[in-house]
Amino acid sequence: MQLNELRKELRFNGELVQLIDTLKNIAAAQYFTMEKTKQRFEEFMQAFAGFFRVINLVDVNDPLVNVESDVLGIVIVTSDSGFMGGLNQGVIRAALEAQGDHPKDKTSLVVIGEKGAGSLQDQGHAFRFLPGIGQEACYARAHEVRDFIVGEVLNRRMGRVLVAYPKPVSFTSQTIDVINLLPCASLFDVKADSEVARRTHTDKLIAEARRVIVESRFPDLVEYLAGMWVLAKLYEVFEDSKLAEFSARAMHLEGSFQRLQRDQKKLKQKTFKAVHEKVDKGMRESFTARGRQRKVVSAVSKHDSSAGTRGAGDSNLQGGVTEDQADG
Repeated sequence: MQLNELRKELRFNGELVQLIDTLKNIAAAQYFTMEKTKQRFEEFMQAFAGFFRVINLVDVNDPLVNVESDVLGIVIVTSDSGFMGGLNQGVIRAALEAQGDHPKDKTSLVVIGEKGAGSLQDQGHAFRFLPGIGQEACYARAHEVRDFIVGEVLNRRMGRVLVAYPKPVSFTSQTIDVINLLPCASLFDVKADSEVARRTHTDKLIAEARRVIVESRFPDLVEYLAGMWVLAKLYEVFEDSKLAEFSARAMHLEGSFQRLQRDQKKLKQKTFKAVHEKVDKGMRESFTARGRQRKVVSAVSKHDSSAGTRGAGDSNLQGGVTEDQADG
């Protein structure tokens, strides 16, 4: 490779290193900023769990509590941001593994994100597409997805609903989690191991302690509580997905940054070598040119010297002939 080409490539590599480093720092800042402001719904869950102490709703005949359709719904949360190809593929693989041997005609795939939809389309799967998640629109998107899922379940177009999404373990690692979203019978069962049960396991039902007048219909209570639970859980899932996205992007960019630094070091060595080779070549050519110049000067000097000697001899010869002629 020519020296000029090496210098251009070295300059481009240096600018790319700076760009990757900036993008990496932005992703890290987004991760830690969102982690500090992330809502974990602890206060909400404490208040939410109190509703379940009013009366036992586990035996209510409702599709949000018990499975009333053999269609398995799987919500796949993917990212539309750059550098997320590997993470998106991991989420899709986990979702398809969760489907297992369930018949395809009895499985309803719901994909959030254009890139995930494109990947599933390339694999030949049928699915329902929903727009991706923006950092500033997690709650609004959770509302839209909640309304769609709850409507599908209430209309018996879905029975059990799973959610596959990326989850951050720490800043440097992520995992793929698959959770059961609906039906949520475990929420209404104080004996089940659920987030609600863990907050109410020591409390008795208010209905067991005193008489309670329940004005609302039990199905209405169930639908309201289940809808609030789905909304809160989806919001938490979407925030976890964004955190995993920022973490994965920062780690991917860090790997690219280190590779580019290694390439930059090699380019510097090649450029240094090329510069020295060019200098050495110039010095050799200069010495060669000087040597040739000395030889030319020496040859010219010898030629002039020999020409002068011959000229003096001819003059002497001509002088001698003239004297002879004079004597004659």
